[in-house]
Amino acid sequence: MEDQALLPYPGFGHMHSLFFLLFFGFFSLVISIVVIIPYWFIFKKAGFSGFLALLMFVPLINIIMLYFLAFARWNVVPATAVYPAPPVPYRPPV
Repeated sequence: MEDQALLPYPGFGHMHSLFFLLFFGFFSLVISIVVIIPYWFIFKKAGFSGFLALLMFVPLINIIMLYFLAFARWNVVPATAVYPAPPVPYRPPV
């Protein structure tokens, strides 16, 4: 009973905190993955390492990286070198 008096909202205990942490931890992980994938492909298509996308989570560095990406010389690689061409469909002889 004494532990209940110390909590800011009676009825919300450690299990509630654990549920809150797991739910929002999973939600933030999913959002982080959704955000990092486009940056990864942008850096990769610009000719830079895809790992630079991880810097987008660091405050102030993310703004610097966006300016770097915007004004840097893009070492554009032909798409066939990055992504292999699809196979030619089989045409039966006529």
